[in-house]
Amino acid sequence: MHKLSFESGCRETRKPCDGRPPAGRGCHLILNQARSVVLGVALTVLCLNPPCKGIEDAAVESPDSISMQVDNVFAEADRLSAQRKQRSTAYLSSLSDEELARVVALVTAPQQVAPDGDRLREAAALKKVQNDRLSVIKELLKWATPLGEDEGKVFGTRYAGLVVALADMGPSAVPAISMRMGQVHLGTNHWTLARQALLKMGPGAIGPLTSLLDDKDERLRENGADVLSQLAGPSAKEVLLRAADNESGGVRRYALAGLNRLGPKVIGEKELIAIMVDHLEDGLCLSESIQGLERYGDETAIEPLRVIEQFCPVSRWDKKGNWSYLAHRAINAILKRAGKPFKEIPPAEYAQRDSTYDELCAAAQCPNAAIRSSAIVSLEEHRADRTARFLIERLRLEKRPTLLQVIQSLGMVALKPKGASEPGLSAEVVQEVFDALLAAAQTDAPQDADQKAAAISATGTVLHAARERGIGLAGVDTFKAVILGSLSEDCEAVRAACYQGCTGVGMAYPPVGDGWLAHEREQIVEQLAPMLSSPNPPFRLIECLGFVGDRRLTPRLVELLGHSEEPVRRFAASALGQIGDPNALPALSRLADTDPHQYENGVYGVREAALQAIRQINGVKPVNVQRAMEANMKPEWGD
Repeated sequence: MHKLSFESGCRETRKPCDGRPPAGRGCHLILNQARSVVLGVALTVLCLNPPCKGIEDAAVESPDSISMQVDNVFAEADRLSAQRKQRSTAYLSSLSDEELARVVALVTAPQQVAPDGDRLREAAALKKVQNDRLSVIKELLKWATPLGEDEGKVFGTRYAGLVVALADMGPSAVPAISMRMGQVHLGTNHWTLARQALLKMGPGAIGPLTSLLDDKDERLRENGADVLSQLAGPSAKEVLLRAADNESGGVRRYALAGLNRLGPKVIGEKELIAIMVDHLEDGLCLSESIQGLERYGDETAIEPLRVIEQFCPVSRWDKKGNWSYLAHRAINAILKRAGKPFKEIPPAEYAQRDSTYDELCAAAQCPNAAIRSSAIVSLEEHRADRTARFLIERLRLEKRPTLLQVIQSLGMVALKPKGASEPGLSAEVVQEVFDALLAAAQTDAPQDADQKAAAISATGTVLHAARERGIGLAGVDTFKAVILGSLSEDCEAVRAACYQGCTGVGMAYPPVGDGWLAHEREQIVEQLAPMLSSPNPPFRLIECLGFVGDRRLTPRLVELLGHSEEPVRRFAASALGQIGDPNALPALSRLADTDPHQYENGVYGVREAALQAIRQINGVKPVNVQRAMEANMKPEWGD
């Protein structure tokens, strides 16, 4: 009988709303198998060989070479990561099908494994292993690097040495170390190593880290705030207070977590309570605010907490009614500290049913901005005339940030309902929605750039909805003028929305609209074609230029078929199909035969985009990929 241990490290997440790495979890199982296995997440870099020469002495070298010392440590981490992956590949290949399935079951959901093992998960994993063993190993290595127990311990020891080497360089190395937590290093192991080194360095890292909160790189700001919130010494007070008002939601959230750790003795009781109450209207900080008030709040916080308890909708975002229950629990904690009576309500009562339409409308008008936004998102499921008109009214009344959510949801409500029996919006109300969003898009004030971007994008969504249902729209020419006048704006979000709008207009046909006219196409190409020459053009830019349909773009689009990023290759192939230039056929044929990215698990791949483009150029009606994906079936790409 052998013990199977699971060691989990930190891996940087790519979710826009949460820069926090998943927490490491451990589980131990007594298994009747011949091997002892140590599993480790791949991005937690461990090494087998000793560190490269000079790492142990990095802290005593000249301060002028500190950046080079840091680079050397991370370069060594990259080499050792590759070594571990190579060793792990050999190890996984040596396992039997049953053992490999057991490893897959643990890696995919370690937090869900029961003491006697998750038999159902293992059975499903075994089926996959027996069907395509090599693909399973390849996919597994994206997340974990399993090894034998002895090798795993050696790797762990060497990795710890790299953390210590960085931490021992001291505060002067913080700028060079912290840069490894930015967007440039996304997808590498550097974030984890940098974070652990900074935390090990302790309070000395706080001062140098404060400059990260003003960096242009949002990921760097969020990750810096995460480390500061963990260190959270008294010297971090001022920087965390400043970070609580940062434009990045992730930074604000980490700042509130840090302020909660410091507590009222450092922050001041009244000031801390006021900060937490203010952030009850910040949807990204709602949980941290409620938890802070549960620990430190006084009776002044009860009324705003009651609003959350009463109005917070049970929705697809909060299926268990967690916010309502957390608010209830915080109120009880405050009353208990005040020596006043309170009533315990079990959490199940907050999640017994979905909110009704009337309850959502009431929540969408409540005093709390975060709850209003949540309710407005939930109203997207009710795609009917009354919902659209309700949201048009909210469009006139709301202010940021809820206004932006109203704009987005208004566009979504215009789409066809998911239920076949539901009629959706009438043609009259689709026009009303289009007019309201178009009016919101017609602003040139710099402070309204986010509103303009959201409104252009949502207006494009309505155009798409009208096209699907064959509804004629008045005002499409005005929308085209807005797009043409905004393609070169400084705001990146506005430009990105215009790319989508270009695509929407390019797909429109009577009675919805006439698409782009010849002189308009020329204007778009003149403004956007130079941007296609950048090393990493936005894929929405590529898409919209495809719908503009100018064959002068073919040579550059063919070049982009060899781009390192899968979305760029895929959208370039689709754009060539829209343009219809036969000169692109040889390159598309090679792509269709050789590109490594193809249809998998319901995801449309590069090969399929190339095949569809070939069919379009040859005048063959393309396969409806979207319907095939919705049916979760692999489309038939042949005749």
